[in-house]
Amino acid sequence: MSNRIKIGEIKPKGWLETELKENMSGCIGHLDELLPELLVDHDIYGDDRLKGGDKLRKLGRNDNAAPEMQEENKEQFYWWNSESQSNWRDGYVRSAIMLEDQTYIKQTKAYLEKIFSTQENGYLGIYDEKLRFRCTGENGELWAQSSLFRGLLACYEGFQDESILDRICMAADCIMKGYPQEQSHPFDVHEPFAGVGHGLTIVDSFEWLYEITENRAYLEYAVWLYEEYSAYMQSECDIQIPNIRQPFYIFKGHAVHTFEHIRALIIAALEKEEYQILLDQLMQKLPYYLTPSGAPIGDEWIAGRTADATWTGYEFCTLQEMLHTYERMAVKTGDVVWNERIEWLYFNAAEGMKHPTDSSIMYLKTDNCYTADGYKNPDDKKQDWNPRYKYSPTHQDAAVCCVPNSGRITPYYIQSLLHIVEDGYLAAGYGPYVYQGSYDHVPVRIEQTTSYPLDLHTIFYIKTAKPVRFSLHLRLPGWAKQMTVNGKVYENTGAICREIVLDQEWKDEQIEINFEADIRFRTDFQHRTYLTCGPLLYCLELPAKEEVTKEMWVPGFTEKEYHPLNRTLEELAIAREDWPEFKVVSDKAAHRWGELRITGIFTDGQEKKQIDMVPMARTILRKITFLQKR
Repeated sequence: MSNRIKIGEIKPKGWLETELKENMSGCIGHLDELLPELLVDHDIYGDDRLKGGDKLRKLGRNDNAAPEMQEENKEQFYWWNSESQSNWRDGYVRSAIMLEDQTYIKQTKAYLEKIFSTQENGYLGIYDEKLRFRCTGENGELWAQSSLFRGLLACYEGFQDESILDRICMAADCIMKGYPQEQSHPFDVHEPFAGVGHGLTIVDSFEWLYEITENRAYLEYAVWLYEEYSAYMQSECDIQIPNIRQPFYIFKGHAVHTFEHIRALIIAALEKEEYQILLDQLMQKLPYYLTPSGAPIGDEWIAGRTADATWTGYEFCTLQEMLHTYERMAVKTGDVVWNERIEWLYFNAAEGMKHPTDSSIMYLKTDNCYTADGYKNPDDKKQDWNPRYKYSPTHQDAAVCCVPNSGRITPYYIQSLLHIVEDGYLAAGYGPYVYQGSYDHVPVRIEQTTSYPLDLHTIFYIKTAKPVRFSLHLRLPGWAKQMTVNGKVYENTGAICREIVLDQEWKDEQIEINFEADIRFRTDFQHRTYLTCGPLLYCLELPAKEEVTKEMWVPGFTEKEYHPLNRTLEELAIAREDWPEFKVVSDKAAHRWGELRITGIFTDGQEKKQIDMVPMARTILRKITFLQKR
């Protein structure tokens, strides 16, 4: 078991700092200008709190996309803007703190002042007093507070302002009073749909408050909420205790709910051994729901499927919630295999959904992406056009959930790179950052300088105010053939993820690390071959025709679709006899994610062709999996 690094203690450097800055100069920093009606004008946590029978406001989607939303008193959709606002703010405030940008910090503090001005008798939420903790239909009571508290707790950690913590504790205590433990049933409702299900994630904040305050009442309340959720009929039931106990139960629910709900089980497993057994069983099932890029099924329901690189889509919300779940597993178990999952998901699936040059993402995407024009596949025209399968800086015609989550994922990734362990620190991930904290009351600075993952070389600079002894644990990746630490070689013949421990007295030290990685030919659950090297998944980049479909009213932002130009490349295969011909090459003149390439021999059944592959990150149309010709 390990502990999280506080948000204010770790700052990105190098390409990770550039990534955050691009987010903030792009759609994340301008989302309130792009969508003022949703994020600014609708004061859903304040003057516009829901009272019942409210007039339908403009929500985080196009009203024409769902005519039933025009019905009077259709309350189940009314919480949507709280999700859009608070998830956006969560990524925004974490980025502001990590970048130490005074303009963003000033705006963050203004936001805090406004939010806390709405607090009534401790309550921070979206419902008027007469509806508060009384909604029996589909509602967003706990979900609106869950998404809000994440950003507020991030501000507390970043600013170390006890008044912020006091306000959050008042709000948490208000929930515990509104839904008293053992005396209420918050999930026993007659419309147990999306907002109700998302509300289970409030356990994240209660666990976080327990970590900060050591008040066990918060942890016990979180476990009680999970048990309560499991006791009643829910539309999202994959992680309910009775279903997990079934060894052959297959996930079927709305994917983002399923993968975020795992964190409730993780928290419960800390308290009760019976849940630890269930958690172990559950996590063993996960690979069946993951595409080669590490993305969990998410388009939108799992529906009993095993992941398919061509036909299984995934959304950015699901990536963010899966990464958060992995982070909790990594911290609570201390097992670096979960950090390896975080790294794979972030470098491949998440980066692969972002536009190469524009500030926009695809809401839904597939590993094998043959078109990006509103259809999952070029042969899918008989299906309804789906606006999720295109690039947009807002995705308002679908839902404003994935874009805000794209602003959260990088700060969460950065925070996962270093953990505090009992005897020192765990370098759980590799990337450029600087940490400033203390060990045994001695100030410690740990800086990592690297262009990893494109360069499998990194240097740690460790400085302490005076000599102090602690252990530095280094993750030896499962993909690494070997790892060299200051000249000492550690072989990894078993291809397992483990730790190298440096136990010494530190004052002013430098640790130089090199990894060796081979090209690996792997097989997915559809019996297709895909290629990896180090922490990156490679693909054939397919030619496409770009079409600008919408100019946003804020200059510089557009929506775009991409149409395939050469569909014959989709049929290329790999012959096992040609595997030895695949080599890693470098192209320093290329865009950052194209610097590393794999060149190899492919066949169309009649002739063989030598073609370069690139990392899937920042690709648009691409082919990742291949039939294997014998």
